[in-house]
Amino acid sequence: MSRVTVASSIFSLALPLDGSARSAAEINPFPKVIWLFGRSGSGKTTLATGLTEEFNAAGTFAVHLDGTAMRARLSSDLGFSARDRAENHRRIAEIARLLFTQGMTVVVSSMAPMRLHRDAVRAVLEDSVTWVHVDASVETCTERDPKRLYQKAREGRVPDFLDFHFEAPEADETVWHHCTEGTSPEASLRRIWTLLNSRTG
Repeated sequence: MSRVTVASSIFSLALPLDGSARSAAEINPFPKVIWLFGRSGSGKTTLATGLTEEFNAAGTFAVHLDGTAMRARLSSDLGFSARDRAENHRRIAEIARLLFTQGMTVVVSSMAPMRLHRDAVRAVLEDSVTWVHVDASVETCTERDPKRLYQKAREGRVPDFLDFHFEAPEADETVWHHCTEGTSPEASLRRIWTLLNSRTG
């Protein structure tokens, strides 16, 4: 079967060219948007990648939108101020909404460190989004530091770095909480996968 691959550092899809593909809505009649947020180094991207693989393995058409990749490709004109980060999250939410309305399940991994950023997402996605707070202390994230952001911030190379001042979800924010400290990525993935399947169908 001839296929064309639409690929980028944001997401990739393989699409048949012979008209045999069913629409995403036919494959996935109950799409979801799942937004994993938390500090850099908390484990969001690893878990989002795993969740996307699990959804696709289960026959659900799913894509992963990674905040870092989206910033590099879609929001390269933005800085790291609170306002610019809110706009970056709004843009990600708009992409997620477009995919969701076409019947795709969308898994997003993006920091959303302030209530302002999460509210920008809610303004676009409303009740369509399931929030998962991937939690780890700033000390643990600094030790992990996979992207060397904490090191760069301390050296003054990342202005307006907000992860040191992460705003935990407030009481009126409906989120699921998962702490990755002392837990393997595999165990974290199993727990979140079980929550998603037990609570959202």
